[in-house]
Amino acid sequence: MARVDFEAVFLAGPSPTAVLSREFVILAVNDAYEAVSGRARADLVGHDVFEAFPDDPDDPRGARALRVSLERVLTTRQRHAMALQRYDVAVPGRPDLVEQRYWSPVNAPVLDADGSVRLILHRVEEVTGFLHQLPSAGPDEPGEVQARQAEVFARSRELHQANQRLAAAADIATALLADTPSGAVLEQIAARAREIADVDQTVLLAPDEDGTHLVTAAAAGAQSAAYRALRLPLGEQHGAEPLSVRVFRSGRSAISEDAAHAARDAGLPADVAVGAAVAVPLGPAGAVRGVLAVVNVPGRPVAAARVVRSLELFAAQAALALELAERRRDAVRLSVLDDRERIARELNTAVVGRLTGIGMGLTATLKIIQREAAARRVREAVRAVDDVIRQLNSAVFPPAGPARRRALHRRVQDLVDAAAEALGVATTTRVDSTLDAALDAEAGKHLLAVLDAALTDVAQHPGAGHVTVTVELRPEPGCLHARVEDDGTPPAEPGGRAARHGGELTTAARPGGGTVVTWERPLAPARPRI
Repeated sequence: MARVDFEAVFLAGPSPTAVLSREFVILAVNDAYEAVSGRARADLVGHDVFEAFPDDPDDPRGARALRVSLERVLTTRQRHAMALQRYDVAVPGRPDLVEQRYWSPVNAPVLDADGSVRLILHRVEEVTGFLHQLPSAGPDEPGEVQARQAEVFARSRELHQANQRLAAAADIATALLADTPSGAVLEQIAARAREIADVDQTVLLAPDEDGTHLVTAAAAGAQSAAYRALRLPLGEQHGAEPLSVRVFRSGRSAISEDAAHAARDAGLPADVAVGAAVAVPLGPAGAVRGVLAVVNVPGRPVAAARVVRSLELFAAQAALALELAERRRDAVRLSVLDDRERIARELNTAVVGRLTGIGMGLTATLKIIQREAAARRVREAVRAVDDVIRQLNSAVFPPAGPARRRALHRRVQDLVDAAAEALGVATTTRVDSTLDAALDAEAGKHLLAVLDAALTDVAQHPGAGHVTVTVELRPEPGCLHARVEDDGTPPAEPGGRAARHGGELTTAARPGGGTVVTWERPLAPARPRI
C-alpha cells in the first residue's frame, strides 16, 4: 500500500485549518487558511494566534470567545464548535478596503499517547456567502438583506449560548453523579459561567463555616489568584453593602457599571483592573447557597440583559444539582451512621459479654484469696470492669429503656417532611448530626415542639413557597440554635421575643420578604445521649 503524504493532504484540505500548540502558537496553516486570512504563511507561523489576529477594539468578543473555546478544549480534551463569528478581512489587492465576513469556527484536540492534548486543530468555515443568499423583501428595500444577516447572526449566537448552558448543566450533573470532589465541581461551575457570559473573570462566593463572611469557593480567569482571597463580611455594614453581599441577602440579581471602588473595599489589590460586574444568586430567595459574580476589565461593559438571564438560568441549574448532591451525600452519611450504630451494638454485645465473664471469674477468685490486700485489689478490679460495662452500654444504647427511639436528627427531618407535604412548600433542611449525643430527652422534646409550632405558623403566611430549617450546635456561646425561615407574606407585626421551652424565641421579618423564627437554648454542661 502506498504511503499517504499527510502533510500534502493537510495543505490541500478544502477547509481553512491552522495547527496550534498548547500555548496557542500557530505551528502550521494550510493553503485555504492562508487564502481566507489574507496573510502569508510566513506572517502566521510562529506567532501567537491572538497576536496574529488581535482584538477588534470596537468588538473584542470574538477574540475572547476564541480564547475560552481553546481553553475549554485543553481542559475537556473534546471538540468544541463555536458560535457564528464576525471577522472582517482586507480585500485582496485593496489593503485600504475591508469586507464584512462571517465564520463558523471549530476547535478539536490532537491527543497524545497518554490522553493529554498535544495540539489543537483550529478550523474555520466561511458562511458569508450563505448569509448573502438570504432574499430581501423586495427591490425597494436594499437594507433588508443586511437586517436578515444580522438577525441570523444574533439568533445563531443565542442558540449557541443556550447550548452552552445545557451542556454546562449536563457536565456539572455528570461530575456530581460521578462523586467528583465538590471543590472541583465549583471550579467547573465558575469556568463554564465565564464561557457562557463571555467575560474576563468569574468568582463563586459562598458562606464560610461560621456564616459570618462570604468567601471565594471557586474562580476562573486571569486574576483568579487575587479573587480567591476575597472575604466579605455578612454582618451589619457601616458603608455601602458589597454587590455580592446584597445579592446573597436579597436573592435577587444586581448589576454595577463600575465595581472598582467596591473591589478595593473588598480587599482586591490595586493592580487588579475591575470594571462592570454582574452578580446572581445561586439558588432561590430564602435558600441562597452562594453568589456567582462576573467581572470585566474597564472599557468592556457587560451586556447586562443577556448576561443576567443566561447566568440566572445556569445558576438555577447548578444550584439544583448541588442541592441534589448534598441530599445524596446526606443519605450516604445516614447510611454510614446506621452501619456504625449496628457495628457498635454488635461489638458492645461481644465486649460486654467478655467483660462480664472476666468480672464473674474475678469475683469467684475472691473466695480463695487469703491476703486482704490482694482481695482489695481484686474487688477494685471488679468495680472497674463494672464501670466499663456501664459506660459501653450508655455509649451504644439510649438510657430510655429497651425500646430504642428514633434518632433526633431523623425525627427533625420527619417533622419537616410532613410539614412540607401538608403545606405544599419546598424545604431545605440543615441539621447537625451530633444532636443525638449532645441533647438530653427534654431538650430534644422542646426542640421538636418549637419546630412544629414554627412550621405550623408558615400556613398563616400567604405566598410561602420555600421553607429553610436549620438546627445546629454553637460552641460559642454554647447553645442549641434552631431557625425556620419562609418567603411568604409576614404578619403585620412579625417582631417579638419570648422565653419558650427553656430557651429564647425570636420572630422577625426576613430581608427581602418572609419571616424568620429563631430559638436558642443553652446547652447543659453534661451531654447524655437521648
